Amino acid sequence: MRVRWRHFAIVPVIVGIALLAVLVVFPAIGRRLAFGTFSTEGPPPRIDYCGRRYYPDSNFPNSAYESGSSVAQELSANGEAGLTRIGTTPSGMPILANIMTPAQRASFHTSVCTMVVWVQAVPDRYLAYGLSGGP
Repeated sequence: MRVRWRHFAIVPVIVGIALLAVLVVFPAIGRRLAFGTFSTEGPPPRIDYCGRRYYPDSNFPNSAYESGSSVAQELSANGEAGLTRIGTTPSGMPILANIMTPAQRASFHTSVCTMVVWVQAVPDRYLAYGLSGGP
C-alpha cells in the first residue's frame, strides 16, 4: 500500500484553521455577545453584568464623560459610596459599579446587582451605563 503524501499536507491546514478559530473567532464572538461589538477599541455600545444589560445614554458614542467627583456626588445623593471593579472592556478599560449587598437587594425586592455601571475611559473620566428595562 502506497502512502500518498499529499493527504498529509491537509493536516497542517486543518490545525491552522482550528488554531485561528480558537485565537481569533471565539474571543470575537464572546465580545459580540457580552458587549455588542467585535471591536476592541473605545467604550463598548453595551455591557452585560450580573444577568442584566446596561446601555450608555442615547447620545453614545458622543456621550458626555463624568469626572470622578461627579460620580462620587451622584453616588452620595443616593446614599451610596465607592466603586468596585467588576470587569474590563475589550479595549482594556475598567468597568466599575457600586454593587448592592444581598441585604440591600432583599430590602428592594430585586435581584439587580447595580443600577449603573461606569467605564473608566481615562483617569478621572467615566462613562455611565444605565440599567436597561428597570429592576
